Amino acid sequence: MTVWKMAIGSVVTALLLASCGGSSGDTGQSCTPAGGSTSGTPTHTVKLVADPNTIGKFDPATVSVKVGDTVEWDFQDNTAQHSVTSDDSGVFDSCLQNAGAKFSVTFSKAGDVKYHCQIHSQMLGDVKVS
Repeated sequence: MTVWKMAIGSVVTALLLASCGGSSGDTGQSCTPAGGSTSGTPTHTVKLVADPNTIGKFDPATVSVKVGDTVEWDFQDNTAQHSVTSDDSGVFDSCLQNAGAKFSVTFSKAGDVKYHCQIHSQMLGDVKVS
C-alpha cells in the first residue's frame, strides 16, 4: 500500500510541475503566442510583478489607452511564470512566460478588454480603450 501512495504522490507532483511549466526555466508551453508581438514601440507598460499577498499581479491592473495605442506587458516576476490572456478567447495570449519576456498588443477598436493569467486566477487586468 505504501508503494502505491508514493507512486501516486510522484505522479501528482509531476503533473503539478508540468502545469506550471516545470522548473527548468523553459516555458513548457503547448501554445503559440497570438494577437500580439514581442517588438514595436509601446505607448503604455504593464508590469507583471511578484506580490507578497498573492502569486503575482499586473501593475497597474487597469490601464486606459486610445485606439491605436500599444500596451506592452513586461514580465518581471522571478518567482513564477505568468501569461497575459484575453478573457475573450483568441483575441491575444502571450502563453506562459518567464521574467525578462515582453508581450505587446496594439488596440484597434474602443472597448473594455479584460485579461487574466492562465494559471493564477486572482491575476486580473483590464485595458480600457477609448
